[in-house]
Amino acid sequence: MPRLSILIPVYNAEKFISKTIDSVLAQTYTDWELIIVEDKSTDKSFDVIKQYEAQYPEKIKVFQNEANLGMLLNWNTGIDLCKSELFVKLDADDIWLPTFLGKSIAILDKYPEVGLVFTKYVNIDEQDEIIPDTEIALPDFANERPFSTIPLVQLGQDKMLQYQILRQGLSVMRRSIFEEIGKYRFLLSNDTQAATDTEFYFRVGLHYAIFCVNETLYQYRVHSFSISKTDTDSQLSSKKMYEIKRCILENYYEQKRIDLSFYKKNIAQVQFNYNLFQIQKIRKEKNLPKAIAILFKTVLLSPIKTITFYLKRYQERE
Repeated sequence: MPRLSILIPVYNAEKFISKTIDSVLAQTYTDWELIIVEDKSTDKSFDVIKQYEAQYPEKIKVFQNEANLGMLLNWNTGIDLCKSELFVKLDADDIWLPTFLGKSIAILDKYPEVGLVFTKYVNIDEQDEIIPDTEIALPDFANERPFSTIPLVQLGQDKMLQYQILRQGLSVMRRSIFEEIGKYRFLLSNDTQAATDTEFYFRVGLHYAIFCVNETLYQYRVHSFSISKTDTDSQLSSKKMYEIKRCILENYYEQKRIDLSFYKKNIAQVQFNYNLFQIQKIRKEKNLPKAIAILFKTVLLSPIKTITFYLKRYQERE
């Protein structure tokens, strides 16, 4: 059995999937198998990946779901098919640079306490052009050294996600982690499933150190149908942020990494911030009764804070 299982979940990726698979084949590290799980696409994705399977039968295995499962369930279906010691998921429209796997696995070999390794990334467009100013500098605590996510959560809800250093498909990890903490999971609603990777990373960080290679070895594609683009356009990003923070705080409290007072204070603030967003959104939709109902709940949750917020807004309009 190869040491590493690579999972590529595929749905309507005909336009980009060849470049993604080619970036796997170009890796300097070669002790891997590629598992591709096709989720009943409506384009020719399945035909494209079957051609690769025919050309590389010893390295590539293709599976197709009987019915469309959706993103998260497709991910977890693929994880069950990946049995190797190490695991990594690659999105079907993204690209690895040739040394991505080799440098990531070298870190896992060097640091037994590290469970998950990622690298710096850059965004690219549909023509493979790098989008300017999308490469993020690493914070000192994560620069070529093992780190924990526990101190990040202990910074509080407003700061724990301030470092944009984790991305889907970036992380080579030990397969045993899934047995310890579970696979990817829905948050508070099914329509925020694209946020599950962030919540998963923070679950990993409760039990293992994480490591970032200070080198840009991953290219994350942004296009008209990408998750980041559609979430922004649909105003889903605020709901995702609310659910991510709430689920992380609940998990860390259950695991006794934050105390009750800290938990209650931060959960209340997360809910307060999301309520304000909902009120504004619903007012624009001209659903005044619903907006008033949420405002009433917000006043009960944080009366002084709510009055102060709206008084300040009133004064700014004067």
